Amino acid sequence: MKQTNIAEMKEKLKAEAVYALTNKPIITYSSDRVKVWHDAFLKVKDLPTQPQKYSVSLKYFLENISIPIDEKDVLVGRMVEESFTEEEEKLFQEKYMSEPGCFGKPDFVIENGHCSLRWDILFKKGIPALRKEAEYWLEYYEKNGNESQIDFERSAIGMYDATIIYLKRSAEECRKFGKIEQAEIFDKLSVGAPDSFFSAMQLYWTVTFIICAYLASNPTLTLGRPDLFLYDIYKRDIDNNKLTKEEASLIIADFYAKNNLIMGRGEHQISERYEKHTCTGWHRILAYDAPQYLVLSGTDPETGKTVANELTELFIDEIVPAYKNPVIEFRYSKGVAENYPEMWKSFVSKLANSASAMIYNDISVLPMYQSDGFDFKEAAAYEHYGCNWPTLPCKDTPDHGWQGNVCRVMYNAIHKYAETADKFDRDSFLSVIYQSFYEDYKKKADEIKATRAVNEPNSGRIKFYSCFSADNIEKAGLYYENWNMIMNLGTICTVIDIAAAMEYMCTEKGFSPKKLIEICDRDFENEEYTLALCKNAPKAGENDELADFYVEKITNLIIDAGKEAMQGIPKHCRLRFCTEFDTSHIGIGQGIGATPDGRLSGQPVSQNNQPSHGSAKNGITAMLSSIGKMPFDRLASGAMNVTIQPKNFVGEEGIAKLAKIMEIYFEKGGMQMQISAADKEKLLAAQKDPDSYRDLMVRVTGYSAVFVDLSRRAQEDIISRDAL
Repeated sequence: MKQTNIAEMKEKLKAEAVYALTNKPIITYSSDRVKVWHDAFLKVKDLPTQPQKYSVSLKYFLENISIPIDEKDVLVGRMVEESFTEEEEKLFQEKYMSEPGCFGKPDFVIENGHCSLRWDILFKKGIPALRKEAEYWLEYYEKNGNESQIDFERSAIGMYDATIIYLKRSAEECRKFGKIEQAEIFDKLSVGAPDSFFSAMQLYWTVTFIICAYLASNPTLTLGRPDLFLYDIYKRDIDNNKLTKEEASLIIADFYAKNNLIMGRGEHQISERYEKHTCTGWHRILAYDAPQYLVLSGTDPETGKTVANELTELFIDEIVPAYKNPVIEFRYSKGVAENYPEMWKSFVSKLANSASAMIYNDISVLPMYQSDGFDFKEAAAYEHYGCNWPTLPCKDTPDHGWQGNVCRVMYNAIHKYAETADKFDRDSFLSVIYQSFYEDYKKKADEIKATRAVNEPNSGRIKFYSCFSADNIEKAGLYYENWNMIMNLGTICTVIDIAAAMEYMCTEKGFSPKKLIEICDRDFENEEYTLALCKNAPKAGENDELADFYVEKITNLIIDAGKEAMQGIPKHCRLRFCTEFDTSHIGIGQGIGATPDGRLSGQPVSQNNQPSHGSAKNGITAMLSSIGKMPFDRLASGAMNVTIQPKNFVGEEGIAKLAKIMEIYFEKGGMQMQISAADKEKLLAAQKDPDSYRDLMVRVTGYSAVFVDLSRRAQEDIISRDAL
């Protein structure tokens, strides 16, 4: 590929992507998708099986969907979007979205995202070779299987064929537009595997685009590890003078930009719940607020060494803090900051500018998987998908029905303890807490045993995902080796604060457990002095000895209770303890009365595994030292938003300071971190004058959001975070 002015091209790509994120009308539809799916639905709705309906309709869809191309496209793949007047909206709804079973896309298109694909196999083999493998299994099941298995294999082949048709159509459209190099790439992809970095990245985007723009509502697709899977083909092109580093950087820049073009506006976790008119919504644009995670660096499952190469650096260099997608997950491995200092500081500098990026730590996460019975190669392949949920690629499916509410369990536990305890005793207090969590988990265990006992391939259901996953084609059915039973410890710091405050108030300030809980139940009415004492009680994040005892003790206690209660659940049901609950801390707080930590009735609890607002008063190192005492090697995921004051980390010296703080935290076993660097004054100014701050991005949980598009409630919560 030859580009005369790469810097200028990148600026054009960035400008379009940022405009789409910040100024695209809320009511935008990916209208062509809705129309074509509607017509496809009508053609196949009477077919007898879901695999047949999906396969035949996908072929029709990819044969007829528009393939728009723009002059600035390096990678081809964008969708038609329209915004309607009120009258046009009404007519559009009546004609295309009123059909039972087809609200924006057919109900047999059961893609729900939240997964990873076998990206390494896709890049290595290409779609035609995967189709050939499916033909082999079709022959096998025609001799050894049943009609349902045969139907599944035929439908999978139909899905490969539909994708190949789309590749061929893309080649034709590129040729008409005059993009001859891209046309030749699509021609080759329709008959074989990628033979260049450019063609591999085009296949990467095409599959991502089809899933995220046309198939899966809230796709939150994990984009794998491109610096691991694509490095060899990149290096070969560089060594053979078929590609320059600058050209590769432009391809990556467009890949990043394209991931933002297919989004709508708004933030689904908070804003859509309270102010739906400010959110595009999933039926309008399927990926409207879906974070796609892209993993960089980390441990190589084959060699055990750190993935750190020129391609890693390029993907880091092209991160644009103004983007929402893709969310970059940098995997820290032991010694990476010391051994690759420039790469480490480069990534930290992106974090310090509030980039949509985060860090996970192999030092803690790999042992968690290995202790759960996975070998090193499986453990080292771990990834996460949107909102920080864990996955082993193409082996797991998320099962969120068991998330729970640790604050509610703790709230009930302290009331139960206060009923019988005349004075505080730590052992009996911990015993009541343990029993409360055990009983809560036991109910979940009984339900899991009753509803998840069998794990067999379902040949009566197919996903596009099945064509790019482990075992689905071989087993002739939709199948996941593991069901992730998400046991959510999000809001854990409020639980810790409650425990520390109970002990402090009862042993240091002379309250009986019963008296203290009675005062809480009155929401501290006429108890200003007691409220002040409770607010001053030790908190997680202060680096206080008592609070830090409970940081470790409470987390271990809850996990121990869960593991004991869950004994005997089916082997395929894997417990995943996660300290992540997205933005649910606001709603959870609304349902819980006042607590001994000085939190009033209805106020938010702590978010994810970060300290409660106002608790990190002793600075960032004290906060990390305190939170770092959690047993992170027993946790699969979490989310800790660290809000920094930009003035404290200015220039190279400031970045080096932040990089060192983070290095120490991760070398000691800290699990996860993401940075938000917007100062309070700017946030307050944005509330008053949103049009002047349309590009102001803030970290939410596992992703970023346009601050002025958030609900007022969400904005206030972000403003109240401790800035360190």
